[in-house]
Amino acid sequence: MARIKFRPGEQRKFFEKVLIRSGLSTREISRRYSIGLRSFNDWRREKYNADYEGVVALGNDFRVRLRNVKKLDDYWYTERGSSIGGKIRFKLYGPPGTIEDRKKGGRVSQERRREDPEKYRRMGCNVKKVFTCPPYSEKLAEVIGIILGDGSINDYQVRVTLSRKVDRSYAIFVRGLIYHVFGEWPSVMERVEDNTIELTISGSGLVEVLEQLGLRRGNKIVHQVDFPKWVSDSPQYGIACVRGLFDTDGGLYFHKKGLKKYLGWCFASFSGPLLKNVMDVLLRLGFNVKKSEDHKLYMYSLDNISRYMRIVGSSNPKNSVKLNLRIRQNNKRRGA
Repeated sequence: MARIKFRPGEQRKFFEKVLIRSGLSTREISRRYSIGLRSFNDWRREKYNADYEGVVALGNDFRVRLRNVKKLDDYWYTERGSSIGGKIRFKLYGPPGTIEDRKKGGRVSQERRREDPEKYRRMGCNVKKVFTCPPYSEKLAEVIGIILGDGSINDYQVRVTLSRKVDRSYAIFVRGLIYHVFGEWPSVMERVEDNTIELTISGSGLVEVLEQLGLRRGNKIVHQVDFPKWVSDSPQYGIACVRGLFDTDGGLYFHKKGLKKYLGWCFASFSGPLLKNVMDVLLRLGFNVKKSEDHKLYMYSLDNISRYMRIVGSSNPKNSVKLNLRIRQNNKRRGA
């Protein structure tokens, strides 16, 4: 992953300007740009050099100019680290063997790991996990929507980040759904400091499978991600994908107009193609959906929202709770 190097003090100023001009919280920015909240805060403190693609995207979107910066190529840190490590090894063990000896040893080691991966896994060795590409299904399409929403993909991991406050029950569902589709239970980590639950599967093999399915590793906003073709070509897969997206990057909410309280439906994405994908699916289903200038889609009619919950549905309990509450309030008002 390429990094960017600022002059001392300039990286902190850059991120402060982004926060001021965007009007967003650190959590909102990290979620929309697929940046870990901890990483974002570390970049603000200049603890580490920031991700090059992420900085460029933030600078372009919020009109913060980049001055006197330098792009650091992938693995820029290895030259110095390998030199220090090499000197220490030479001091401890003397000169290494020949190139041919090392090649032969590496080949033998890899062959043995392939022959009996469980043995080497029990020994604590790193053995590549084997993932097979699952067949197309509505469950797979919903997982794809979840990853396009609150997920992130790097070279070695797939992660879904949800709220500890309102998504705890949904996190249990997502974990089971991922296991059902890929045959691997995600690890669970709760971060009290930023009120999130992280579901993570490690394995470059899974990343390769997701790329076969049409997803991309890296920053979703920079890539302007959209539905994989197999999802776009199928009405039922499109609906399932929208369900996963709405349950992560959208939701039902209450808002006031005058003295009256209403229920609204909202989905947000800074990827133009993804926003269009969702809108196309909803329009084909006959929903009255509106697009705003702030990268969001809205529905306001209670009949529209109720119909959405019947046809598309939601796997996130918080949405069903809000809809049922609104329906009960309406029925009570009519009965009165």
